[in-house]
Amino acid sequence: MRPRWSANVRGAGPEARGRQGGAARGRAGDAAGATGDAAIVTAQLAVRRPFDGAGLAAWFAHRAVPGVEEVRGLRWTRALRLQHGPAVLQVDLGAEGPLPLRVHLADLRDHAVAISLARRLLDLDADPAGIDAGLATARPALGDLVDHRPGVRLPGLPSIAEALLWAITGQQITTAQARDQITRATDLLGTPLPASLHVDGVRRLPVDPGIAAAHAEEWFRGPRIRCMTLQTAVRTATDPDAGIDASLPLDELRTRLLALRGIGPWSADYVLLRAVRAVDVAPARDVALLAAARDLGIAQDHASLEAALAAASPWRSYAAMQLWHHQAQLRAPEQPAGRGRSRTDRDAPVRDLSEGHLP
Repeated sequence: MRPRWSANVRGAGPEARGRQGGAARGRAGDAAGATGDAAIVTAQLAVRRPFDGAGLAAWFAHRAVPGVEEVRGLRWTRALRLQHGPAVLQVDLGAEGPLPLRVHLADLRDHAVAISLARRLLDLDADPAGIDAGLATARPALGDLVDHRPGVRLPGLPSIAEALLWAITGQQITTAQARDQITRATDLLGTPLPASLHVDGVRRLPVDPGIAAAHAEEWFRGPRIRCMTLQTAVRTATDPDAGIDASLPLDELRTRLLALRGIGPWSADYVLLRAVRAVDVAPARDVALLAAARDLGIAQDHASLEAALAAASPWRSYAAMQLWHHQAQLRAPEQPAGRGRSRTDRDAPVRDLSEGHLP
């Protein structure tokens, strides 16, 4: 008889069946963990309504690296690296009540962390009624967006290092181009999942940010100074002695991010929004935010946009998400990867190149 286990974690009542696999992480090209049976944990994730599951699904789908993350309808599946081994989360974002979660684990010791991480990645502890009311009061145009899309959430990433990898790679190019770059890094340096952890089309782990940074010259196509930023900033974020820690107060963490070579205000705020659920940041000089604001008559330039978003404090991150969702509906189909900007002078000064990023 297979072992049975149950517990309660933050509004989720999980039940696990199966036996534990190994905890070892494989090297690039080798299957991570053991090849035995996976432990499967099911849970019902409590969520405050309204909940914009469709918005989260669209966001994740647009950035999904093939084999690592997948969205089918409103069912989201994502591979993760956890302390004792790999895991795969699967959540029905379209459920009417609590969100059904199914976690495939190489090691059952990671069950509580996996459930907690799922809650953070989906921003399930937000207060949507209070946030939406605050946005509607701040600006009439934001109120119209809230009426159209209530319960917007902040789409998370598992770590600061992974958020930096995406932020730096995506500076001054489209999301599709950034996704293609990360996909190329994953193809080159990624780790397959053991067969017991294959779920639908998810068959491999996300590329390790530190390894991707160390080998940036092999996969990154863009300005050399940005490649250097990947090599230094992302690798620093993976160093436990560097002090880039999600437990720090936000102001201190932002200061430490800005101290990294090549990281400016946009990149720092994007990382805070996605990696540590900072609820009151608005990435500076973001062209997608400005395009949406112009369409809605909120602002005509970056300075007036910053002033307009200040009125949405302490919920500026959610105002930014509303504008990004609006811009996603406005923009034309993106150009294929490889049509971005050409390489810059190798001796150009290192600076934050984020203006022009298109979430």
